[in-house]
Amino acid sequence: MGKITTCLLFVGVLFSCGFAEAAANTTPIQVHHQEPTFIERGKSHDLIFTVPGVKANKVVEAYLFYRNNGDISYKQKKATLHSTDFTTTLTISDKQATEIEYYFEIQLNSGEKVTYPQNVLQSSPVQVEVIDKRKTKRERSVAQTGVDYTILSPNPGTTVTQNDVIIALTLFYDPAEIDTANSSFQFRLDKRDVTEQASASEYFYTYSPDDLAPGKHQVKFNLLKNDSTYEVASWNFTVLDPTASATTESTGSKAESWVPNGRLEFAGRSQQLGGINNDALSGNVRLSGQKGDISYSAYGLLTTQEDPRLQAQNRFRAQLYIGDWLDFKAGHVYPQLSALTISGQRMQGINVGFHAWDDLLNLRVVHGKLRRGIDNLFQRLEPDYQIQQQDTVGVSYLLNTKNRGAGTFKRDITGGRLGIGRGDTFEFGLNFLRVEDDTNSINVIDNFNTLMNSAPSLAESLNSQQRKELNQDPDQLSVNGVPRPKGNFVAASDLLVSLDSDRIRFEADGAFSLLNEDISEGAFSQERADDLGFTLDKDTENFLEQLSWLVIINENMNTLPLRFNADDSGVSATPDLPTSLLAFDSQAGFNYFDNNLKVRYRWVGPAYRSLANSTIRNDIAGFSITDRVQLFKNRIYLTLGYERLHDNVSDDKEATTNTVTYRSNVSWYPLDQGLPQLRVGFLARNRDNEVALFNPYVPDGMEKSAVQNFKIQEGDTLIAPNPRLTNSYQLSSSISQEFSLFNISHSASLSYSYTDTKDQRFKYGGAKSNSLSMQVVNRFEEQALQTRIGFNYNSTKTGNGLTDIKILGFRVGGSMFLMDDRLNINASLAFTKNRTESASLGIPIAVSQDGDVRNDYYEPGANNASTSKSESHSYIINASGRYNLSDRHSFLLTLRYSNVRNVLFTSAIPNDHLIQARYIFNF
Repeated sequence: MGKITTCLLFVGVLFSCGFAEAAANTTPIQVHHQEPTFIERGKSHDLIFTVPGVKANKVVEAYLFYRNNGDISYKQKKATLHSTDFTTTLTISDKQATEIEYYFEIQLNSGEKVTYPQNVLQSSPVQVEVIDKRKTKRERSVAQTGVDYTILSPNPGTTVTQNDVIIALTLFYDPAEIDTANSSFQFRLDKRDVTEQASASEYFYTYSPDDLAPGKHQVKFNLLKNDSTYEVASWNFTVLDPTASATTESTGSKAESWVPNGRLEFAGRSQQLGGINNDALSGNVRLSGQKGDISYSAYGLLTTQEDPRLQAQNRFRAQLYIGDWLDFKAGHVYPQLSALTISGQRMQGINVGFHAWDDLLNLRVVHGKLRRGIDNLFQRLEPDYQIQQQDTVGVSYLLNTKNRGAGTFKRDITGGRLGIGRGDTFEFGLNFLRVEDDTNSINVIDNFNTLMNSAPSLAESLNSQQRKELNQDPDQLSVNGVPRPKGNFVAASDLLVSLDSDRIRFEADGAFSLLNEDISEGAFSQERADDLGFTLDKDTENFLEQLSWLVIINENMNTLPLRFNADDSGVSATPDLPTSLLAFDSQAGFNYFDNNLKVRYRWVGPAYRSLANSTIRNDIAGFSITDRVQLFKNRIYLTLGYERLHDNVSDDKEATTNTVTYRSNVSWYPLDQGLPQLRVGFLARNRDNEVALFNPYVPDGMEKSAVQNFKIQEGDTLIAPNPRLTNSYQLSSSISQEFSLFNISHSASLSYSYTDTKDQRFKYGGAKSNSLSMQVVNRFEEQALQTRIGFNYNSTKTGNGLTDIKILGFRVGGSMFLMDDRLNINASLAFTKNRTESASLGIPIAVSQDGDVRNDYYEPGANNASTSKSESHSYIINASGRYNLSDRHSFLLTLRYSNVRNVLFTSAIPNDHLIQARYIFNF
């Protein structure tokens, strides 16, 4: 294909997966991502989430939350941002894993969260089949041709001088299985048949070309059989220009040394967001070295975006490994203990592991802070005058925090795990975690006295009478928007037993948690207990005081670990551990006869929480069973699953919701790469709290639109819990295919999902969603060019059609490699059309003016309820380039421009642009 055609293909580059949404004040950020058809066990997979409208200065953190299907909590992995792509690498090594679930979350400095899937719930993540590692290209070739090989020289991907080019390989095969009369071997170099020039024996081929031109070259060794060509081996190497050979280092590995290898990077950007300039400078360094059994690495980032009102933007981390017995990590680290404590959340501190007796005894200690303190920002105190009875004027005093001025306590964390066993057959661990906010880490105003001590200028508007009144009663000042310091202690154990080469596997986790929502008052005392109306004996008071170094226990506990006893002398309290503070999760797996059977049971109390792992779902109990069958030599995977869960595990609510889920999945992964890979999954879920729908106060037929629900009990009409009965159906499918056409390698994937939720109890509770996405990646064999084409369409209706959202997106992108791969150019163009129509619900005026809330019911458009329409078009252009001056020096340039237009309104939305330059020095 000629250069003109290549350039046209590059300029008209094909649309990449997903829908793009511009970053504008009136347009929400959208994440798009092409879900993989499957994930191979033990293989690293890059998951890429593209956010064309993302603004780097608005991002605090971005995480991938993932778990094996049915696990009690999610693990976390940090995603890195480059241009508009968040990337993280996922590797699943668990032999019992049959399916992985994940969702992606971006945390913005405004406090908002952007997710994929959009508005994700932990119960509806992306689900991808996990399959055993497939045969490599070489393994498939050996199975097809019966010929194996060893490449003698040059090694694949290496660089050799012009005078040292010798192409050689050894063959291994059984002559009895090769029909030599109708078969022969073919030796090709850069598409030239050099079989006749090569020196050949029955099992050995070698070829020494004369004056082979500098640059990249390709070798192919084929088996010709019955007019068909089968590739046996294929590899590339590079010939070095003789004039440059004298200055080139040996390709051998660098000797071990205390002197570090590393990378130094400087970046500067000019950015305009919403008409406001947002320039920034940053620099980071990475170091690593190894000598003997000791290895180390370090990372540091400094940026002008560091802001005392945000969590740390400057980052640092250091790691030290000494043999197999010590790993030491300090700085911003991501510790993991057990699933019920902490599982990858970022903290600043130390994470140290000691491993003795060949990993038979393991100790891990973590200590640091989950977040730093951020002071409260308060508005000036203005008295509020109100007309009271008999025309008297009353004054109230309310101190508010400013917009986004609420502070954050520094949150300290200390934890550890003592483990016995290596995990191959047996492992038992004891875990503990203490998380507590530092009450002295930020400025706290809780009455007039603390206001005058810390910020008297805020009270300048008060007159002398008002000051006198507040001095006499400091608690008359109410403070709004101030956070409350929390404390949390979790103790947990974990057990793993593996038998018969991990074909039988049993896992169990158990824990209890104590959470205090406000530790500012300190631990319970006898005086405080008297104020609350019960007696606290001295022994219990001493016990609570001694326990306060782990967790402060007072009336602000989410569940008090006390038992109250009433007798003639009054009410007394003694220590107790309610079941609502407990959590338990167990799983048994059996892998025999191409069946992978899992049985799981969990019980998590409503009061169980870990401040270091927010993904644990509490107040849930039940079991699940899943079986995956491998058919036709692992070409077809059939998965069937059943799950039954219920809430209200402590029986302290009026109604219990039962959730029953049926799941099935069929996947086809053919051995022949010329055939497509298919996956079809179906899920049916029923949620029912067995509460009858009843409201005799609304007109007939309007019960499903009613605000309240009632029940008849002993002849009286009483308020009842809202009834719940929903049926959800989800269909998901994908197909992917690799093929070659016009000397171009193509990788295409198509995904479709349909979700329908029918609410049998509330008229406006249903939802429907259709999503279609496509991606094609094209790799040109004759040119250093790769292009992408993608398309995404999403239609969502909620509220029984009250809200209708349609998103249509395209994106084109491509990469080109020039100047012997020293120059890499990337470009993409994204377009999104986002249209929303919505009608709000209202209560008819005649009904709402009646004053009897029992007969309230909803109607679309009633009582001047609003309707709205919006449509926006966004265009985002991205371009970047990287020039490698040498192996050590690289220059990068990134450009981005976005344009958003609101079709239905004339209000102008400023265009945004970004120009960023970076320099990288490798040493």
